[in-house]
Amino acid sequence: MKLANIGGGWAGISTKDAPSFTDYNKTTMDAFSSAFADWDGKLTMTTEPGRALISKAGWLQTHVLNISQPSLIADLSTNPRRVYLSAGTHHGLKEGSGVSFEWHTCHLPGTTGPCVLYGPTCDSDENIMGKDANDNEKTIDLPLKLRVDELVWIYGPAAYGPSYCTSFNGVPPPPSPKVIYVNYKQSMIDCDLKSSIPGIIRVLQRWRKSIREWFVRVYARRTTNVKA
Repeated sequence: MKLANIGGGWAGISTKDAPSFTDYNKTTMDAFSSAFADWDGKLTMTTEPGRALISKAGWLQTHVLNISQPSLIADLSTNPRRVYLSAGTHHGLKEGSGVSFEWHTCHLPGTTGPCVLYGPTCDSDENIMGKDANDNEKTIDLPLKLRVDELVWIYGPAAYGPSYCTSFNGVPPPPSPKVIYVNYKQSMIDCDLKSSIPGIIRVLQRWRKSIREWFVRVYARRTTNVKA
C-alpha cells in the first residue's frame, strides 16, 4: 500500500472556540503517524478537508426587505417578529437550519428579540432556520432596533453557499460571499476582528480615538508656538 485515503468532511464550525484548521491538521497527522508508526515504506495520506478549509472564507451580505412586527404588547417568545431578507434558502442559505452561521447587523450589542427568518421568494421552503422536532419554527435573536433596508451579514456560508444559489421564482441570486480571507491560518483576521462586525466597529473606534489624539497634540503644539 502506497496511498491511504482517510476521507473528509472536517466540520466547519463558526463558533469562536472552534478548532482552527491548524489544530485539525495537527490532530490528524499525529493520529495518522501513530497508526502507521510500524509501516515499512513510504505512505502518502490524502484527505478532503471540506468546509473546514473555506466555510469561514467570506461573508454573505443581505438586507432586510420587510419586518412583520407583532403588537407592542405581544410576547415575542411566543409571537416573534418575521424578518424577510434579500437572500434565503434558494440563495446560499440552504444550510441555515443545520449549520451554525453567525448573524451580524450594524447595531452595537443591546436589546435583542427572537426572529423567524425568511427569504425573498415566498416559497414554503423559505424558512431559513427551519423547524424543530415539534414542527415549530426556529428563531434567532436579532436587535429590536433592526429596520427595513438595513444590512445583515451572515458569516459561515462560504463553503457551499454559492453552489446553493439559484434564480428560483425569478429572484436572482446575490453576489458570491465577499471573501475577506482564504487562508488556513484563521488567526490572520480573527485575532483583530474576532470574526464579527462589532469587532470591525471596535477597530474603527480605536482609529478615531488615535486620530483625535493626534489633532489634539498638533493643536497644542501650534498654540504653544503662537504664545512663544
